Amino acid sequence: MPVYNAEEYVSAAIDSVLKQSFRNFEFIIIDDGSTDRTLEIIQSYKDKRMVLLQNEHDFVGSLNKGLHYATGKYIARMDADDIMHVDRLRIQYRIMEEEPSITVCGTWINLFGESIQAGSINRIVDGRIEYPVIALLKQNLLFHPTTLIRKDFLEKHHLQYQHYDYAEDYKLWFEIAKNNGVFYVESQPLLFYRISETQVSQIKEKEQNYTSEKIKKEIIEYLIEKNQSDYPELESIYRHLISLADKKAMSPDLFFSFYFSFFTENKNRWIISG
Repeated sequence: MPVYNAEEYVSAAIDSVLKQSFRNFEFIIIDDGSTDRTLEIIQSYKDKRMVLLQNEHDFVGSLNKGLHYATGKYIARMDADDIMHVDRLRIQYRIMEEEPSITVCGTWINLFGESIQAGSINRIVDGRIEYPVIALLKQNLLFHPTTLIRKDFLEKHHLQYQHYDYAEDYKLWFEIAKNNGVFYVESQPLLFYRISETQVSQIKEKEQNYTSEKIKKEIIEYLIEKNQSDYPELESIYRHLISLADKKAMSPDLFFSFYFSFFTENKNRWIISG
């Protein structure tokens, strides 16, 4: 759990982790250069499962510091303004243990905040995500702070978070998908996800959208390259459509919708990963 200036919420986040029905875990908190009382609050806890690391203000760097320090079989993500369902770790651990092929397990989320109606659940998909490279071309299908990730997969493929501003998780899912990773989403809301005007996804929405479009272009280019020998026409089509998009004759939504539909049709035709 990376933390930056979260004095208002961090106690609730920490308490929700320490009260998990699954007890056997290490709780790595990385203070990302906080300047408020966040560090003081964290240090007031005495639970032996807690490990406090400190880093200069660099969110992606703090995420990777946590990845590298973690000694467990699985890595659970958490944000400092959210709250875990009491059975989150128990349920996700059981899923991963019973199905060793799953690389990343996410869940649905319960939304909460001042202007959020009680009981609001956010869901995108559920179950095993088929053809994840193509599926990710539509959108980021996982709620980052709900995920449980198999650590040995990351180590085997030398994967970590990259500096893709405000979409570093989306980029990681793409890299995992390229390496034949398996994604599963549990259809239970196992995280209470806070909606507030101060969260990054609200403040940096424009930058996040820009980076997400960059990742989607990378996915398209990857699929074109993988299928170049059998379908050389794909490269020419891409150049023409990019030119139309650059001239504002084709909206980004239409551009990405075209490619999502194109690759979704006859999915078995394409070389997708590996």
